[in-house]
Amino acid sequence: MIFEIGEKIIRVMKAFTEPRIAIKDIVKEPAHKSPIFRGRHEIHYEFCIGCDACNKICPVDAIKMKPLPLKKPRMVPEVNLAVCIFCGLCEDVCPTKPKAIKLSGGDIEIIAPDGTHKTLEDFWVRVDIPEEWIEQKKREEEEKARKKREMMEKKKREAELKKQEAKGEEK
Repeated sequence: MIFEIGEKIIRVMKAFTEPRIAIKDIVKEPAHKSPIFRGRHEIHYEFCIGCDACNKICPVDAIKMKPLPLKKPRMVPEVNLAVCIFCGLCEDVCPTKPKAIKLSGGDIEIIAPDGTHKTLEDFWVRVDIPEEWIEQKKREEEEKARKKREMMEKKKREAELKKQEAKGEEK
């Protein structure tokens, strides 16, 4: 027991007196790589249906839904890479074929373009949706609503005609 204490004291004294040499250059090589890392996120707004499943399943709340001025999809996901653990559950739960949110594989560096961590905005995977796409979706929604109104009016007219025929047969 006395020898163990003596060894520990000598080890601590060596740690204070001997300089240590860095083994890894963490700028060029990551200090650790997660065995479950599946890659950086890619978000395809064209396939997203706005179901919010990816947001609900995320264990660390790294996904926030961006609202859109549409009925479908009402929102699309955006991922905070500073919080994300890259588990891939968001991709697994996505119901669309092909996947609207996907992990692309490869390596990831979480360092801002200027080499510092000054702003967290650099760590978001944001979705840039062209205004033309939104306008096209709005036109499609209007066309669908117009066709639905026409079908309802047609059904009402047919129902009225049947009522009139039924009244005519009763007399």
